[in-house]
Amino acid sequence: MAEPRWIVLAILFAARAATGFQFQSVGSSASFLMHDLALDYAQIGLLIGAYLLPGVVVAFPAGMIGQRCQDKAIGLAGLALMVVAGLALALSGGFWPALVARIASGIGGTMVVLVATKMVTDWFDRREIVLAMSILQMSWPFGAMVALPIQAMVAQVWGWPAVMLSGALAAAAALGAFALVPVARAAEATAPERGGMPGRVLAPVIVIGLAWGAMNLACILFFSYAPLLMTARGVTPALAASLTSLSIWFTILAIPAGGYLVHRLGRPIGATTVCALAGAGALALFAADRAPTLACLAFGIAVGPLSGAILSLPAQVLQPAQRSVGLGIFYTCFYALMAIGPSAVGRLQDHWRTPAAGLVAAAALLAAVVPLALCFAALVQRRQIRAVAAKTTLPAAP
Repeated sequence: MAEPRWIVLAILFAARAATGFQFQSVGSSASFLMHDLALDYAQIGLLIGAYLLPGVVVAFPAGMIGQRCQDKAIGLAGLALMVVAGLALALSGGFWPALVARIASGIGGTMVVLVATKMVTDWFDRREIVLAMSILQMSWPFGAMVALPIQAMVAQVWGWPAVMLSGALAAAAALGAFALVPVARAAEATAPERGGMPGRVLAPVIVIGLAWGAMNLACILFFSYAPLLMTARGVTPALAASLTSLSIWFTILAIPAGGYLVHRLGRPIGATTVCALAGAGALALFAADRAPTLACLAFGIAVGPLSGAILSLPAQVLQPAQRSVGLGIFYTCFYALMAIGPSAVGRLQDHWRTPAAGLVAAAALLAAVVPLALCFAALVQRRQIRAVAAKTTLPAAP
């Protein structure tokens, strides 16, 4: 019989995967929403980004919220909100009701993601926490990957409201499982440390937070707009969704494998540079309709190692007393880009009048990760030089 913590991890994996499944619902049914609700690309982009908008507000005060409420209660509330908001989205008759429902589901999804990370920390602290976090990290793209072919078929057979209902049903199933999660034993109490956030620490945290947001936004744009581009080029919706789903499978496999390689090599900046350039090149080829199948799969492989490489970088500048605030700033940058990016790219697509605009923007975002990573490395090196200089400076003789 499996140990309780692994059962808990499986339930948390399912809960976090449900957020990825529900997030993908708008991208999977974009063409149907545009036709039935008379939406343009900019509005579709806004609906996609609205799911992640609450993270801008929630990320920074997440630690304070967790201290005042039980993790399980927050998780149950978040999943319940996802269910209700999914039902409301299915009943929406226009853009504004859909936007309100989408924001509400995003609030629930943000709560679930934050609580899942906290609960895995509680259950696996001083044990297999690295493995557990890697598994949890794969849950969101796994949910999006499963959603693509299922929701594409559902949209064709029953229409876009059924796609939104499928997101609510996924959340409801996760809610039922989450109710069975036992409460983890409280970790040993430690006095909270207070740490300032000087500019020499804040700057690299913001820079690498922007890199993390750019990388993830590029992935979201690919998952959302690649099926539209392939469909516009004559590929059947089912085949387009399946090919995009296969690319996500490659990403899921590349996350742990790439993370292990980056760890062994010990060069996260180098790995970030190589993988970001490879991913950008693959997207450029895909947008130009050059070997699109191969480019699609190459993109999935290239972006996998980026997750571990980029996420390992904040620890280089954040002291233990600074990590709570520093990571809050890091994720605020991430959520801000994820919230405003899809809408901006949607406007770009309306201007260019081609679905390829989203893929070109994704390639540009991945290319931008390279100078951001190099800037982070330069800031860290300057900080280290100053620290060494400060230590070697001798006090004046009395």
